[in-house]
Amino acid sequence: PAQIGLRAFAHGAGDFLQWAIDRGARVAATEINPTLLAAAAERGIELLDADFERAADTHAGRFDTIVAFDVFEHFPLTEVVAHLHAAERMLKPGGHLMMRFPNAQSPFGLAHQHGDPTHRSYLSRSVFEQLTQGRALEIVRYTHAFRPKGRTPAVFLVRLLRHFLRDLISASLNLIYAIHLPYDAVVVLVLRKKAA
Repeated sequence: PAQIGLRAFAHGAGDFLQWAIDRGARVAATEINPTLLAAAAERGIELLDADFERAADTHAGRFDTIVAFDVFEHFPLTEVVAHLHAAERMLKPGGHLMMRFPNAQSPFGLAHQHGDPTHRSYLSRSVFEQLTQGRALEIVRYTHAFRPKGRTPAVFLVRLLRHFLRDLISASLNLIYAIHLPYDAVVVLVLRKKAA
């Protein structure tokens, strides 16, 4: 099974960890919240050192995938760089780092970015293009985060209309500025560690 390292629990509850375990992945995680640490211990999840750089020293080349949902935006840019380099060290060649964060390149991402006072960095594809220059990491995917459909027909229709309008605005802006960016409020970026 794949070795998956998780920088933090998805939505703070370990749902993604459990999803990965249910599909046969061996997982390890880091966390600083004592309640979440206890929950991980109860589930038998291997816990790594919460100091990501120190964990990289003892787990170099161990992981196929590292997932950081809603994590990197909580650090100043200097720490983002340090965590990025630590993740690079922990990945096997060909391994992936998957991140989800508020989209700093979109006006739709402003509420997500500024609605949480613990957000310290503004992240986007262009930021990571600069941060990965000269590194063994390359961007392989940059897109909107999962779009839930809704459980009732009314919610489904409202979300469908909202996504249609956002995609229409995005397509218009991309055409006007001759670029190709997702304008969703939250995006997913996937980096791959190049083979040596």
